[in-house]
Amino acid sequence: MKITVYNTKWSAGKTPIATNIALDREYAIWTNEPYHVFEDFIPESRLISLDLNDAFPPIPNNIDIVFDLAWSISKTSLSITSAIEQSDVVLIPIYNEVKAIHAWINTIAEVMNFNKNIIVVATKLRKKGKSDIFKDWKDSIDCQNISKLVHTKFDDKVPVLPLKYSEVFDTIFEQEKSISQLMEINGLNKYLYRGVSKQFDAIYKLIDTYAK
Repeated sequence: MKITVYNTKWSAGKTPIATNIALDREYAIWTNEPYHVFEDFIPESRLISLDLNDAFPPIPNNIDIVFDLAWSISKTSLSITSAIEQSDVVLIPIYNEVKAIHAWINTIAEVMNFNKNIIVVATKLRKKGKSDIFKDWKDSIDCQNISKLVHTKFDDKVPVLPLKYSEVFDTIFEQEKSISQLMEINGLNKYLYRGVSKQFDAIYKLIDTYAK
């Protein structure tokens, strides 16, 4: 399976999502970022880093890859378009920041020119005080705002899944393990990370519906 995780802006949670997928499923990681952390824990045989303007080669169906991509789509950003075109699905992480969220809506529209299988992941979700009462993170104020903007523009063609803020995203890189692997270490980890792990399970379940 080929999965692209893409956002034009850093700090949206793109790389932690891509890394968790790769570690969980033992996928290769291909990236267009010149400065990345993958070489510390991804085997050389499963890691490729290209310049923004270089195209990723066509990939056989029996090779599983997660693309971790940044920068803006343009006529010369061949690394982005070549990855998106051959991916089964594209994950676009978005968090509720007024200055950037409308630009990310435009990013979804740009990605649709190359691949219509898109999942938005609403990231960095936190409770907004006592008034933010819910049982499911998809009903949080931040996730609801993101969902409203996405569905106003694209109807229900683009699903939105929640992913709350957690310190585990730093721990992934510190211990070079996925969330599910960290939970196997001890009972405390299993308790602390159970919520975000369930959210990843929901993301994986939806991703797998796009498998060719």
